[in-house]
Amino acid sequence: MNLIKSLIDIQLKIREYKAAFIFLFFFWFMGFLTFFFTRTTEDLLTIFLISLGIRSPTSGGDFAGFYSLMWPILLEVIVFGFIIGELLEKYNPIITSKILSKHKNNHTIIIGYQHLSLRIIEHCIKNKHPFVIIEDDEELVEDLISSGHPVVVGDATEFSNLEFANVKHAKEVFICINDVRIAIICTEKIRNLNKNCSIYVRAFEKHVREYLKQPPLEAYSYSSSKWAMNMIKEWTKDKEGKIIVIGRDHLTQRIAHYISLQPNHDVYLFDDEHDGIVFKENTQLHIIKEYTCFISDFKPHIDLNEVTQVYICWKRDSEFDESLYLTSKLNLLFPHIEVIVRIFDEELINLVKRYKAKTFSSSNSAFQLLQKEVKPNSSIALRKKN
Repeated sequence: MNLIKSLIDIQLKIREYKAAFIFLFFFWFMGFLTFFFTRTTEDLLTIFLISLGIRSPTSGGDFAGFYSLMWPILLEVIVFGFIIGELLEKYNPIITSKILSKHKNNHTIIIGYQHLSLRIIEHCIKNKHPFVIIEDDEELVEDLISSGHPVVVGDATEFSNLEFANVKHAKEVFICINDVRIAIICTEKIRNLNKNCSIYVRAFEKHVREYLKQPPLEAYSYSSSKWAMNMIKEWTKDKEGKIIVIGRDHLTQRIAHYISLQPNHDVYLFDDEHDGIVFKENTQLHIIKEYTCFISDFKPHIDLNEVTQVYICWKRDSEFDESLYLTSKLNLLFPHIEVIVRIFDEELINLVKRYKAKTFSSSNSAFQLLQKEVKPNSSIALRKKN
């Protein structure tokens, strides 16, 4: 890996000095031609050595004097300056990662760095499958870059970044971003560059999935939210009483809306960032625009003795402490309430289950479900054990 980085670094330095080397070449070529036409008595090898400054011209007028003065200066500044000053300089890891990406073939491309993306990357690293990740937030992929993995830092909708990821020769692409508009743009541009690779796009809405699977895109859409909703439907079946849903994203609103449409349910959605939801509201859905992480936060709005389920749907890593605290307090003070917590890291599940809570949306579970959906030649496809 260090040898590859060194070779790539040399390539980058040469590209950086391209204009200077071109100027040096033309200056030498001009001198060579001048000596060739003015020193007709000399053989070609002698003229060549004179143009390189190895031999001194015995005559030649002012030009020969000027050339003899300037050539060593240019040679020292450009060539030796390049060798001594630049080749010993530390390589640029971001650019190096880009160059590494460009040389991948028959590989897996992951667009967007999230919990599910991490599972795909870990699987590729463990099983030595070639991969490239495209992410515009450098901080998220800093560890991958430092470890020498192929990373393209930039906007995945730009052709230049897709070309750096060598999309033309990719085997498959996983688009793991939340913005549906950007996902569609990426899909269209990827398909223009590669007519045959498999494209897996994260999308929930039915009309988006229909659009993606039609020619010429022919992409497969998947949704971790849809998989999560299948679990929610099972958990709310035959349930009665009041239900609390806490969170602020699209999936949180979908959960609250779905439960509110079921008979014998009053749903209290605690969403501190939105003045409403994207779904049609009804009389069984009550929206409270407040941040709730203490038991006392609920009391002005609902009697917890009448609550049968609480869904804690925060998705930010920084809010796990609040999720765990609230889960523990509900288990201690209101043990009759069934608590369901949205969690991504498998390592943290046992902490939540300690308080008899259920979990959903873990990245490992989503990854295992995705493994069942991909084509047999996929890098993450389930393999039969011998």
